[in-house]
Amino acid sequence: MITPRLCGAAYELGEYADPVGELAELRAAPRLAAELTSPAAGFVRYRWSEAPVTELMTAAVQRTLAAAGVPGAGIDMVLLATDSLPAGRAAHRDVAELLQETGMSRATVSTLGLMDCATAMAAVGTAASLVRDGTARQVLVVSGDLADLSTGGQRVVAGGAAIASDGAASVLVSADAPGLPVLAMAHHADPEQEWGGGPPPQQLASRIRAYRELFERLAAHHPVPPATSLVLPSHFARHVMRMYLADVGFPADRIALDGVARLAHCQGSDPLITLADLLAEPKPADAGRAADPERLVLLGAGISHLAAVLLDARPVPRLEGGSP
Repeated sequence: MITPRLCGAAYELGEYADPVGELAELRAAPRLAAELTSPAAGFVRYRWSEAPVTELMTAAVQRTLAAAGVPGAGIDMVLLATDSLPAGRAAHRDVAELLQETGMSRATVSTLGLMDCATAMAAVGTAASLVRDGTARQVLVVSGDLADLSTGGQRVVAGGAAIASDGAASVLVSADAPGLPVLAMAHHADPEQEWGGGPPPQQLASRIRAYRELFERLAAHHPVPPATSLVLPSHFARHVMRMYLADVGFPADRIALDGVARLAHCQGSDPLITLADLLAEPKPADAGRAADPERLVLLGAGISHLAAVLLDARPVPRLEGGSP
């Protein structure tokens, strides 16, 4: 059986960066503003864009292909994880232009959705399954969203636990390119959260239970020891995400949340953005985060969904006889 490899994680952010305190939603709610900009939560700036989401995606994809050493013509399938494509045939035209500009015009393209900010990690897991069973050898996963479209213009999202940013990210799931082996994937759904999930204590209990069940499912496929793993989660307020993950055994230094202040919540793209930064500029042990993890957990969190992909943190070389 083929072991899928995750290769060439890359991203493109919205071209504008503004202080979160200038958001109209926060100016109208001083108490919430104080909470989200506190050191405990960690939000400082957010990104926004005037470009269509496929323009951000194109820039990210070009970086991924270059880093992975795989030409666009070698991509078999493209999985788009986004809620920000235009309506009607305009979406088809924008995506066709993306494929043409990146040289992927022979690839089969499809979209995944309905899991909010967990969709991209579900897409990575789906891509890994396609590669593992031999259906495809090179599957590109592309995530991207603009808050004007994905959230109807709201920037305060996730029940007040995050500030939405605009951005896109991509990664290649390959049968033979050098990269990080994909070990397992798990997901969790709680439809009741779509209707609020009851009073606040009940909502909190449900969400904590969801994280427990997700990690139990992931561990059923492959061990996930917190002491030697690093979680790369959605950029929720730091104290919120740390609370959920502490319950399943992860201390703060095993949770990568550096991007909260710099980027805010780039929706489904957060884990891939953090992965790209981690691989490009590894942090030393004394920078406040444990060094040299053996496992990486990419964790996407939506309103009623969670999805996680477990990676071996030790890269493997190009498979002999693989793609040039």
